[in-house]
Amino acid sequence: MRKNLLKIQILQMNKKSFKDISWNVDEATYREDTALSYSTLARFEREGFNNLDKLFDKIETSSLTFGSAVDSIITGGKEEFDSRFLVAEFPPIPDSIIKVVKLLFSEFGVTHRTLKSIPDIEVIGFASQCDYQNNWKPETRAKVIKEKGEEYYNLLFIAGDKTILDTQTYQDICKAVNALKDSSSTKFYFAPNNPFEPDIERFYQLKFKGIFDGIEYRNMADLIIVNYKEKWVKPIDLKTSSHTEWDFYKSFVDWKYDIQARLYAAIIRQNMDKDEYFKDFKLLDYEFIVINRKTLVPLVWSCPFTYAVGTLKFGRNEQIIMRSPFVIGKELSNYLSSRPTVPLEIEENGSNDLRKWLNTL
Repeated sequence: MRKNLLKIQILQMNKKSFKDISWNVDEATYREDTALSYSTLARFEREGFNNLDKLFDKIETSSLTFGSAVDSIITGGKEEFDSRFLVAEFPPIPDSIIKVVKLLFSEFGVTHRTLKSIPDIEVIGFASQCDYQNNWKPETRAKVIKEKGEEYYNLLFIAGDKTILDTQTYQDICKAVNALKDSSSTKFYFAPNNPFEPDIERFYQLKFKGIFDGIEYRNMADLIIVNYKEKWVKPIDLKTSSHTEWDFYKSFVDWKYDIQARLYAAIIRQNMDKDEYFKDFKLLDYEFIVINRKTLVPLVWSCPFTYAVGTLKFGRNEQIIMRSPFVIGKELSNYLSSRPTVPLEIEENGSNDLRKWLNTL
């Protein structure tokens, strides 16, 4: 026993923590940083030039909240979850009404203690701002929002900066977390670090920055596992998906996760290469761990083209196009700095070739 403890102490003295090469800032600082991120690149690639002005708008949905809550418990523990979320018993209401109620609370929370005390004309105005049921009569929209959103409005006083979750959602979150920790396919990933296994160490939410072609990028990795003995580093991202786990490849295409895998790996590799201790470690292909809140069959998906360069094509007819994150980043950086009135390659003051653009469809 004493010999084993001595061996562990020697190994601990000789190894360097992977955290030492990360960007050691809190999440608020990370979110405020202006470096390009996966989410920005992916949204630009999905929505294009037409939504450039909305690129940095915050998106809130029940699905995103669920995923964020699962991440919070897995990567930060119950203490972090409790600091970010409030669990309460209330009737489920649509995301569309929650969005309106949150805006109303932000505007009237100081002056109006109840939702029903807010004038209908104000409720209708915010409903229109959120495009809530614009085909209904104005008075009907106000009535439905007040009836279905009253309890949620009251909870916002208690929640403060916390996100509100209903009890059923919380139960589903706990089931997903338990499945991830208990499943034979994923329990190794989320096992606690064991002092008697010093060769393996797990790091959650490490942040990194990198510069490619003069453009600054940032990333926050859900999980990185380091094997000091075999000298490899495994990067992992946790996804909660509306698709079943076995259909994750469809989500991979929809949400442009190829950008995340290639961008994150490149940034992490760049930081490893600059460090004398970790430059000789192998960075493995990115892996995605996926769970669906209903089926609860966590699966691991690897990305074998993590280090591929340039544009990739998949599909029976090569119709699935995956551009390099750095090509996207260069294009987006150009748009953000120059703010042109038309997309690149469109002639504003000349003639545009229809044949050329039809062949891009």
